[in-house]
Amino acid sequence: MLMPTEAFFKRSLANNILPGLESGEFSVYYQPKLDLVSRKIKGLEALARWCSSGIGWISPAEFISVAEATGEIVALGEWVLFTACQQTRNWQKNGFPDLSVSVNLSPRQLEEKNVVSRIEAILAETGLDPHFLELEVTESVFIKNSLQALEVLRELRELGVRLALDDFGTGYSSIGYLTAFPFDCLKLDQVFARSIHIPQTQIVIRAMTRLARQLGLVTVLEGIESETEMVMAGHLGCEQIQGYAIQRPRPVDKIALILANWRDMEGKAI
Repeated sequence: MLMPTEAFFKRSLANNILPGLESGEFSVYYQPKLDLVSRKIKGLEALARWCSSGIGWISPAEFISVAEATGEIVALGEWVLFTACQQTRNWQKNGFPDLSVSVNLSPRQLEEKNVVSRIEAILAETGLDPHFLELEVTESVFIKNSLQALEVLRELRELGVRLALDDFGTGYSSIGYLTAFPFDCLKLDQVFARSIHIPQTQIVIRAMTRLARQLGLVTVLEGIESETEMVMAGHLGCEQIQGYAIQRPRPVDKIALILANWRDMEGKAI
C-alpha cells in the first residue's frame, strides 16, 4: 500500500504531466549506441526527461509508470517520437546521413487503434526515412493481447520501421517471441552487463548472441560501464553496446559534439 506522501506525489505527477508537456518542461535526451565492429555510433536512443517548474528534475522511473497508468503516456510518447524523428532528420542533414534513432513504444501506445497511422504521419511530417526509426518494445506488450500486438508490429514492419525487443533476459522473457514477432534487434538487459565477469553469465550471453545471429537479429548489450566490459561484450558476440562507457544520455546541444568526436575517431582504437 502506498504511504500518504507517496500517493500524494504520484497524484501530483499525474496532474502535471500534460500541463508540463504543453508548457515545455519535457525534453528529449539521447544515448549513443556503438557498433563494435565498425567502431561507429550507428544510432541514438531517445529518452524523455522532465524538469518540473514546481518540483525540479523528476526521474523517468517515477513519471513513466505514472503516465502509463493514467494513459498520458500516449501523448507523451507521441511527442517524444515526433521530437526524436525531427531531430534525427536535422542531424542527418548536417553531416550524419546514416544516423538512426530508437524510441520506446509503450504497451498503452500499442493498444491505440490509430498507432500505425500516427507513426506513419510523424515520419511523413518530419521527413525521416522509416528505415532510420527503430521502435523498442518490451515483452509486457504481449502479455495482454499478443495477437493485436503481432498485427501492429507487422504493420509497422511493412512501413519499413525497424523493431527491437528491449530488456530481454528478465521477467517472463520467452525465446518464442523471437520467432513469432518480426524483430530486427535483441537488446539484452543491463543485468547481464553488471555480471559479465561471471562465467555463467558469459555462457548465457554467448548463447543468446549466437541464437540472435542465427535468427538474423542484431544484438545490443545495455549497461556497459567500462572499457573492460566493452571488450568482453565483443568477445561474447554482441554487435552493439550502450551504456556509460560510451556516453550517458545527453541533451541535443551535447550530442552533435559527441557525434563529431566519434566520427573523427572512426577506425581508431578506443
